[in-house]
Amino acid sequence: MRFLKSAASGLGALVVVVAIILYGLVPGHAKYVLAVGAFGLALLAAGLILNRDRVAAALRGKRARGAGASAGYVLTVLAVIVLVNFLATRHHKRFDLTENKAFSLSEQTVKVVESLPREVTVTAFFREAEPARQKLEDLLAEYRYHSPKLTVRYIDPDTHPGDAKRYAITEYGTIVLESGKQESRVNTPDEESLTNALIKVTKDRERVVYFTTGHGEHDTGAGERDGLSLLKGELEKQHYTVKPLVLSQGIPADAAVLGVAGPQKPFLEAEVRMVEEFLRAGGHLLYLQDPETDSGLRAVLSSYGVTVGNDVVVDKVSRLFGGDYLMPLVPADGYDEFHPITKTFRFQTFFPIASSIEISGSLPEGVTATKLAQTSPLAWAQPSDGELKTGRLTLKEGAGVKGPITLGAAVALTTDRKPKTEEEAAAAGDGEAKSTAGARLVVFGDSDFLTNGYLNASGNGDLALNAIAWLAEQEELVSIRPKTSVPRILILSGQQVRYYFWSIVAFAPVTIAVVGVGIWWRRKKL
Repeated sequence: MRFLKSAASGLGALVVVVAIILYGLVPGHAKYVLAVGAFGLALLAAGLILNRDRVAAALRGKRARGAGASAGYVLTVLAVIVLVNFLATRHHKRFDLTENKAFSLSEQTVKVVESLPREVTVTAFFREAEPARQKLEDLLAEYRYHSPKLTVRYIDPDTHPGDAKRYAITEYGTIVLESGKQESRVNTPDEESLTNALIKVTKDRERVVYFTTGHGEHDTGAGERDGLSLLKGELEKQHYTVKPLVLSQGIPADAAVLGVAGPQKPFLEAEVRMVEEFLRAGGHLLYLQDPETDSGLRAVLSSYGVTVGNDVVVDKVSRLFGGDYLMPLVPADGYDEFHPITKTFRFQTFFPIASSIEISGSLPEGVTATKLAQTSPLAWAQPSDGELKTGRLTLKEGAGVKGPITLGAAVALTTDRKPKTEEEAAAAGDGEAKSTAGARLVVFGDSDFLTNGYLNASGNGDLALNAIAWLAEQEELVSIRPKTSVPRILILSGQQVRYYFWSIVAFAPVTIAVVGVGIWWRRKKL
């Protein structure tokens, strides 16, 4: 009894602490650990009961009141922390302070996720201890932050073989995205792959982009410098289908965008009529014309208030970037800040040997035209006079149009039609005309900027993809593509290494230790 009175409280508390530690280390033996904890609590209770007089006296003492006040402060702080966390789980805001927003989704991905038309289920087949799983969890947490329509599941193929067999999983790291009847699989857990898969499973209609052939246009299947194979690959990543088109055979009904990329010979009259009828029916045209060429489509473009100039653009600013005068540059502030194609676009673009684009001062009814990209005021457009074919060009700064020079324009036609049926009339209002989107055109005075040789130059590729996305009526895809991480390497000199070692590694800990010893010694003397 004397032993229990003197040691039971301390021994019981020690046993309880050991039981708590063991419960975290060996969760499979919980019942034995709980038994040990119960024994410790019994010892602690016995010690308190046997020493009840001393415990009661201690509780009435000055130290007990101070300890009670301290405990109250601690409980108050804990209550505030719990409340803040409770509110943060329901109303939270994320901040990315890195230079290139390495831990944030790109604007393009945010647009896709926020505009999801229906629920999407993401099933990731990863082993529990796989390093790539944590990276994926962090990335998908960003996706879910922007949309509640995204459901994420993680399945270990080793512990759930039935699910792995049902999805026909043959390798670790497979990610399956499902929405409605659509399914897409990804084996690379990065933003670009996941975003493209999201687009695929939520788009039920195939988007086909046709590029005309037979007039000297750039070839979408060519991998040479003047080919368009890189552009085709980027479009296919966005789940477009890219096909060549022999225009004399007609424009297919499934054409979301018709591309004319740098024709060197004029179109036949029948082909011109096909393009005209395609636009009249609400078609969408990407037109790129090089200087000193004639496609025969001038009259078609003029009917929408836009013309490609019979000139060549000269830009002195290009010399600062290692180019010649015939590679005009559009600076970061040279884009229209309101049009969907360029409102979030702030990269420089280069146009090797380009003509100017002119927008009519009096546009046809229902037509709106926008100057998408313009050079700096230091550029000018001068008549070409056939000099480009000789390989030389005489600079005539005073003989042409002074900058800024428009190099790209977007045209949209909105038509008003009256409802044809009673149902349409009831929906729109009796006899009321309804505005519908008609033809769309994007016109550039150069075709080389989206070829393999220049597509990856600064923002050229992004501008081309943005234009096609707008033409295909997929505005949610119009923004900067997912970025890649940029490694940051810090190189220190020997003197800098010694400075940081003594100021951070050595000085701070030694200072803290000296101050701590001084405080202890002072209190000991008191």
